[in-house]
Amino acid sequence: MTPGAKTEYALDASALLALMLNEPGHDKVRAILDHAYVHSVNIAEVVGKLVREGVPTQEAGQMVGDLGLDIDEKLPTSQAVLCGELLARTRRHGLSLGDSVCLTVAACRGATAVTADRQWKKLNHQRVRDAEFRVDVIR
Repeated sequence: MTPGAKTEYALDASALLALMLNEPGHDKVRAILDHAYVHSVNIAEVVGKLVREGVPTQEAGQMVGDLGLDIDEKLPTSQAVLCGELLARTRRHGLSLGDSVCLTVAACRGATAVTADRQWKKLNHQRVRDAEFRVDVIR
């Protein structure tokens, strides 16, 4: 895969967990995996969920690593500010910081955010400044 080619979809923690745990919607995530990336903040959410469910931390990290994901580890200040604004505006929708990071980075990269969270449907094609959020809900 050429550099930058995995920018079509941004996986939210819930979408990644659906894939890893064979939950409803996992087939949709698997179908786009070669064209997707995940932000490191969302990896933290996934590992946190797995550890809360009793998976040892090292094993949870290995499970994520075994997927061979394209992981975005950057959050420039301009995106962090936009993310904070989104977090404040969407508080009533119950979005987490990880959700806001996924949506913001996806919008800035022109990608579609993929999630299992139905609440995100309300955000599809919404805008914060120049960023438009495109959302695909897997179930």
